[in-house]
Amino acid sequence: MGYNYGKLVKGMRYLPLSEITEEMYLARPIFSGDGKVLLSNGVKLTKSYLERLKGLGYEHLYVYMEGEKVTTFSAPVSDQTIRDALQGVKDSFLKAAQQRQLNLKQVNEVVNYILDEILTNPTVLYNLMDLKNHDNYYYLHSVNVSIISALIGKKLGLARDKIKELTTGALLHDIGMVCIDPLIISQPRRLSDEEMAAVREHTNFGFQLLRSARNLSVLVAHIAYQHHERMDGSGYPKGITGKDIHLYGKIVAVADSYETMTTGRVYRKALWSHEAIRQLKESAPEKYDPDVVEAMASSVASYPVGSVVSLNTHEEAVVVDVNAKKITIQFSSGPRVNALLDLEPDSEIKIEERLS
Repeated sequence: MGYNYGKLVKGMRYLPLSEITEEMYLARPIFSGDGKVLLSNGVKLTKSYLERLKGLGYEHLYVYMEGEKVTTFSAPVSDQTIRDALQGVKDSFLKAAQQRQLNLKQVNEVVNYILDEILTNPTVLYNLMDLKNHDNYYYLHSVNVSIISALIGKKLGLARDKIKELTTGALLHDIGMVCIDPLIISQPRRLSDEEMAAVREHTNFGFQLLRSARNLSVLVAHIAYQHHERMDGSGYPKGITGKDIHLYGKIVAVADSYETMTTGRVYRKALWSHEAIRQLKESAPEKYDPDVVEAMASSVASYPVGSVVSLNTHEEAVVVDVNAKKITIQFSSGPRVNALLDLEPDSEIKIEERLS
């Protein structure tokens, strides 16, 4: 959708690469698969940078214009924790691929960092659309799924030791992908039935890899095994129904599906957050546990930071912060342009549509 960004408010917004110009600056850092910073926030997005990012497979960026101030906002975990988690996931995947012992001390430290930040903030939501490309997709996907799973576990009232077990399994849920032919995984198209059957084996491989790891709960292995099972028995690898799927498996199934739905691929358009939430609710209880879906819907932002939205007042705005109690917007049109406003559930002003 085209949009007149020349009149936009001061602050960060999330835009498709096709609508980013050389006058814009990066508002969020871009990480490689091992947690290194490829581009720091504040970098001017020159033509060569934009071409390189497009070639790497990036489709959206967080940006701002020169002279604008990027509003601080509450994120579920810090950039440093995301970097540490990416390093931990990549290290675990590489060791698994080489049939070496996992560094569970590193995984344990990362999970504790995530929990320390999430459990001490009572109103935090998952409120960013992280920036993925071909090389870091599975690592960043795994980190995001672990964060969303931890938030769901917290919402469901699980004890810390249970959330830790859940978050560990979520962080490693796709580790079986290291056993799948890379040529299949990297295909820029929908997979054939034969290729899809090969990819589905990652649940079995993941279970075997994690079950054999010393000092790791068998329930962590079951998360890798069950995160593609569905309540009505239509999932894989065993096609079991809801009563036989562990709660952790149900949680990671929802977190994994949400994260996948909101990530674009060459052959599939990404859904906005509110669209993915609606689709998951419509698929419960047939595919997903409705209690888990409701907990997830309360744990992620329908309109993440950087969303450009239209309001029922015929004005437009950018979401500059969001938590469990309110959405903070900054008007981008009309007589209140640049003014901040907190939208609470009973506010007369409502978001009608997301524009970008």
